[in-house]
Amino acid sequence: MTTDGAPPASAWARLRERERLTLLVTDSGLGGLSVVADLERRARASRRLRELNLQFVSALPETGRGYNKMATRARQLEVFDHALVGMSRLVVADALLVACNTLSVLIPSSRALAASPRPVMGIVELGVAAIAQRLVAAPAAAVAIFATETTIAVGMHRELLLERGFEPDRILPVACPGLASRIELEGPSAGVRSEIGRFAELAVAAAGRGRPLVAALACTHYGFCAGEFARALEAAGAGPIEVVDPNRWMAALVVPDEAGEAAAGGGGARIRVRVVSRAIPLAGEVASTAALLEPISPATAAALRGYELRRDLFAYEETPAHAR
Repeated sequence: MTTDGAPPASAWARLRERERLTLLVTDSGLGGLSVVADLERRARASRRLRELNLQFVSALPETGRGYNKMATRARQLEVFDHALVGMSRLVVADALLVACNTLSVLIPSSRALAASPRPVMGIVELGVAAIAQRLVAAPAAAVAIFATETTIAVGMHRELLLERGFEPDRILPVACPGLASRIELEGPSAGVRSEIGRFAELAVAAAGRGRPLVAALACTHYGFCAGEFARALEAAGAGPIEVVDPNRWMAALVVPDEAGEAAAGGGGARIRVRVVSRAIPLAGEVASTAALLEPISPATAAALRGYELRRDLFAYEETPAHAR
């Protein structure tokens, strides 16, 4: 890996040439399954791939004990490294995709990944690259970075964009407290749409009415509601809008579009999807997320509904704060 947690581009180029792949995808919630679903969908149309083994392993230690609730970054790193060690015992993968903004910012500091022989891609770096591309193409636009409170507080998207030379007034962080959990439980419900509308109004107020906006969905759950974000920004008075969903960019990095080839003979790949979790997800989260995945990838939805519970996946002890 490079110092910022991103593997060399050549590593991904070599992966794209392979006919058989095992990919390990992780997230601290279920939003990263949208990346798995898109990978599975792409593989069905691929003429190159002969076999794709998709292993989604949740890094969540316990239900209700998410990384955003951990008191310190050191504690987050400790738990994430334990999870990574457990994953490496469970799956021998060709690459690791960290489909989680909260966990992606931990990659450069992770001891478990420091000497990883496999390519590791965090969705933050990929999202920043996608944002930068759109800002260069639209010099008058600003980017509204919609994310969890923790991701906004860490500020890695802003920092990396500033390092690329973009002006501070073009970078508009918008914290969306509670939105990821509501999407996971409710999907694009009326309540979720109302919340998105509120956050869209904050973004437009910061940018100025009529200004072109790049809407960066910096939480894997938000991609399920990409259309709702676009409609809410339009209703709030934004100028031309382009939604950047890093989930799609991540999937395309490994299984690119094969324009014109699918109809000529795609769909021959053998695909396996597996979902493993140490924590017991709430029944409502499973049902709602599976319903969101179904139109994209029925196989991924089925794997979630039949998830494999592995309480021995990695060691986890609650801190005194959690124990209370």
